[in-house]
Amino acid sequence: MFAEAAAWDRPIRFRGGVGGHATVRAVAEQAVRLGVRRLVYAHIGRPSLRAIDAGSKPPEGEWGVEGRTYSLRPARDSARNHRGPRIR
Repeated sequence: MFAEAAAWDRPIRFRGGVGGHATVRAVAEQAVRLGVRRLVYAHIGRPSLRAIDAGSKPPEGEWGVEGRTYSLRPARDSARNHRGPRIR
């Protein structure tokens, strides 16, 4: 799964409290809870870039690399997402 990493340790809230960006930790926790097998952070914001520069790593998953090609393996017939039908 490709996920955002705009916020490192504090959520980013939009003006008026409408929406925003979750922290890397919150995204990782939710991915684990939902059984995500591979988590790649693709939308990396300044707070996360500072964390990368300081040597920090996400609790789960990996940082995406610009220019890298990511491949998906075909789903097995029995593969189902958490809400029901097979994802193709």
